[in-house]
Amino acid sequence: MDLDASKEKSKANTTKESKEIAYSVKVTSRAFKELTDITVKYNIFYEVSELGSTAEPEIKVGTGSHVFPSLLTNKPAEFQTEAIKLEKGALDAGWYFKSGASSRSKDRVAGLWFKVFDSTGKQIGEYINPSTIAKKQKWRDS
Repeated sequence: MDLDASKEKSKANTTKESKEIAYSVKVTSRAFKELTDITVKYNIFYEVSELGSTAEPEIKVGTGSHVFPSLLTNKPAEFQTEAIKLEKGALDAGWYFKSGASSRSKDRVAGLWFKVFDSTGKQIGEYINPSTIAKKQKWRDS
């Protein structure tokens, strides 16, 4: 979900755009009884590319959590994650970097990781997309 977007043209022959995004997360309990004090923690991994750089993108993470006082069986509950800012940039036509760096850069979401905990702090669920993100990144608590 896009929250805010802006575009600016700089004097350095570049154009930069930025937008804030957040995810709307739906949680559904499959338990046969009401669950109370359920905490959902999340990590949103995203790559940040610097215009004009030949380096690999930097991986950043947005973290957060949400507490559901009550979850009823098969009754979806929703929350929205904190916003993260993604940017993209481009050189004007006819310009290039001497270093050979790309004339465009674009930040992107690399993966999502959610963990669900019961009232005692025991993990009772997990969702990872793509599943390979767990092999590439470490979980970070908010």
